[in-house]
Amino acid sequence: GKKAQAGKPKKLTPKDVGKRMDVLVKKLEEETKGADLFAPPPSTEDCAICLVPLSRINSNTLYKACCGKVICYACYKENDESIEKQNEEKSAGKKLAFACPFCREPKPTSDEQFARLQARCLQNDRNAFIQMGEVYRRGELGKAQDDLKALDCYIRAVELGSAEACTCIGTRYDEGIGVAVNKERAALFDRVGALRGDMMARHNFGCSEYYNLGNHKLGIRHWKIAAEAGYQK
Repeated sequence: GKKAQAGKPKKLTPKDVGKRMDVLVKKLEEETKGADLFAPPPSTEDCAICLVPLSRINSNTLYKACCGKVICYACYKENDESIEKQNEEKSAGKKLAFACPFCREPKPTSDEQFARLQARCLQNDRNAFIQMGEVYRRGELGKAQDDLKALDCYIRAVELGSAEACTCIGTRYDEGIGVAVNKERAALFDRVGALRGDMMARHNFGCSEYYNLGNHKLGIRHWKIAAEAGYQK
């Protein structure tokens, strides 16, 4: 009966996600009104370990769900190399486990990693929502591939201020992944992502201006901003 169903989480439906997306689109349209698209990008956070400003290129940083910290790839690599070297020097005895460079939590199993992401999502961690979206997009950590759940996670991340998640949604609208192709919405999410500092979004928005709208000079200006930030494409 209804009482028995009361404790169960509501099933995610395309209609519900579509309504949330419509509301989000209206908010983002307001966010971009009168915005200077060529203003300097917002500053990045510092690496939790070396305190150097993080790269604007997402592949050069790593998010750790155990502590919710974002660290630069250099610190992550140095930590792993240090552990590997110490283990090679040990001829006998218990070897060190690979662990988070910041909080020293051991490398998790798939189930542990999913649980950590869930816990971080409950704390409204936008980076955790992005990672959870990737889990469902790719079908990782023992979870089935689910475009609807991935989109739901990306929406939550954008609502919490994520720039990277804007790019994720923009790509889905551009290529029709889990949603109908909608070039206007793709451009909107890339525009917001660019304003928030994501260089892939900046590059994609440049492509939209250059190829779709024929605004060649504007497209090249966007590409220059992305290139100066280190985006190679």
